[in-house]
Amino acid sequence: MKIVELSLTVSYILICIIIGIWASRKVSSSSDDYWVAGRKIGTFANSWALMAALGSGGSILGVNGLAYNAGVPYVFAMYAGAVVGFPFAAILVAEHLRDLKVRTVPEYLNIRYNNKALSIVVPLIIMVAMEVYIVAQLKAAGITVVYLLGLPYHYAVIITAIVFTLYVSIGGMWAITLTDVLQGILMFAVVILLSLVVFASFGGVTPLLGKATAASPAFGHLKEMSFISYAGAFVVWLIAGCTVPHLVMRVFTARDSYSAKLSLNYSMVFYAILTVVGVLAVASAGHVLFPNLKDADTVFLRVMEYFLPNTIMRGIAVAAVMAAVMSTTDALILAVSSAAVNDIYKKHINKDATDKKVVRMGLIITWIAGVLAIYFALNPPKLLTMLYTAAVGLLGSSLLAPILLGIWWKKATPRAALLSCLSGGISYCYLLWFTKMPPLSHVLVAIPISFVVLFVASNFTAPTDPKIMELVSKIHESGEIAD
Repeated sequence: MKIVELSLTVSYILICIIIGIWASRKVSSSSDDYWVAGRKIGTFANSWALMAALGSGGSILGVNGLAYNAGVPYVFAMYAGAVVGFPFAAILVAEHLRDLKVRTVPEYLNIRYNNKALSIVVPLIIMVAMEVYIVAQLKAAGITVVYLLGLPYHYAVIITAIVFTLYVSIGGMWAITLTDVLQGILMFAVVILLSLVVFASFGGVTPLLGKATAASPAFGHLKEMSFISYAGAFVVWLIAGCTVPHLVMRVFTARDSYSAKLSLNYSMVFYAILTVVGVLAVASAGHVLFPNLKDADTVFLRVMEYFLPNTIMRGIAVAAVMAAVMSTTDALILAVSSAAVNDIYKKHINKDATDKKVVRMGLIITWIAGVLAIYFALNPPKLLTMLYTAAVGLLGSSLLAPILLGIWWKKATPRAALLSCLSGGISYCYLLWFTKMPPLSHVLVAIPISFVVLFVASNFTAPTDPKIMELVSKIHESGEIAD
């Protein structure tokens, strides 16, 4: 057992729990505080929290594993989509969604379309996709603890899940925001520090890349897959900022729409630096030092252990990876809980539920979601990034058209939005499971289908209630609605 590393990791976990306990005082009776932190989060905090939510354990371990396995061009095609996608979301959706003062994506769609079936289907899609995403993060935590601390994998998964479920369930979005700021800064500092050490050890970036491509020529080349796969990888993450609930929820927490837009753009600067520098250092060094890895997702851990032999530094690095895992997983699990409680329970089962009861139900559903994630994470698939990217593809295929056209096209109708959501999601799943299309290319078919269905069906179905469209127009013209 590595006592120093374990002690530092445990200390970090205890800090997160203490933050959750402190935050519980703010959310015990207010559902607005529980789901969106009272809409009081400033630009600095929201920028780092957004970066932490996107810069997950899957990003730190998975992006380097994917770069090691599929090459730098493929990874940069994928994550260039995220870098472009956040400014894209800032322009197209952030201001409108924040001004409506909604708490969740389904709540926005319900206001815009007021369709009962859609208000049930969308939360269910979100819960399924987010649980898949959570499983990927728990695998990242498990392999980190196994490799660097020596604990059994299943213990690592269970302990990690219990910790983030605990502080999310009692502290809600306030606990997530406060821990995410800490986690975002910590993971950014460790990845940059490790990358600088790697570059210095090889005499700079260029010599390192030369050695990496000499050891594995395919590392710097386009893989033997069609251009459509590269395009799909880009598009999946381009649309993430508009459709993935745990990212969009950060827009809802911002103190105003201007801060929400700034946070999206600042966070993407941090994330771009983290990804580019990390991949060039870690994945490259992995090919030089550790050729033919059986599990590519461990390359970050192996490089970290090789270049940071000091036990204290390695303990901090372990905490940073755990921070990356928890900073995304806590937001994911709150997204699952909010979809179940705010969008199904409160909307359809108990419309008269008090804020205290809603918060209590949120706590219960959070624990149910955590237990389910543990169950599936005990036997996870390989390649973290491909796993959670598939979940993002499902969300984008189902939700992008109803969200964007709901904001920018007045003729979009409720029934058309439902048909668009179903056709996009069903076509994506069919292509993913029953065809042999290139990896990640399924969205290039499913998303256009969703848009076409919404356009066509809107011309043959009943229009949206004029009172709803009056509210939408008011938001566009004058900004934030009154409480």
